[in-house]
Amino acid sequence: LSRSSLNSILNTVIGRLRIPQTVDIELPENDVDVIADVANLEIVFVNLITNAIQAMNNVGKIKIEACQDGKNVIIKIIDSGPGIPKENLSLIFEPLFTTKQTGTGLGLVSCKTIIEQHGGSIHAESRLGEGATFVVTLPHRQS
Repeated sequence: LSRSSLNSILNTVIGRLRIPQTVDIELPENDVDVIADVANLEIVFVNLITNAIQAMNNVGKIKIEACQDGKNVIIKIIDSGPGIPKENLSLIFEPLFTTKQTGTGLGLVSCKTIIEQHGGSIHAESRLGEGATFVVTLPHRQS
């Protein structure tokens, strides 16, 4: 585990991905430090950002917000896609569940595992037609 700037991690991830010009990604206004396994956290954000881009059919906006509430760092990845149907919300972190033609159903499972290994949690919120929000909560640790 090492201390790192969240925006630095997100910039690394965005630099690795092929972001269509029709997708706007807004990074957090206020940067926060996280103490984490940076390589594994990058895997989480690659998955979440890639899923958001695919859900929006390569057109739309992804807004990433971050704040610290004393005990936790809370990171929200908010997309402008179609949202997740209510019946799927409880299934998306289940192994092998996918709605994609080429998906394996393991991306969000690995995200959940990595976040839980950091002592955190991840969940999704969504309203059909209003996009989806993935909320990652990590414990705020002192180095």
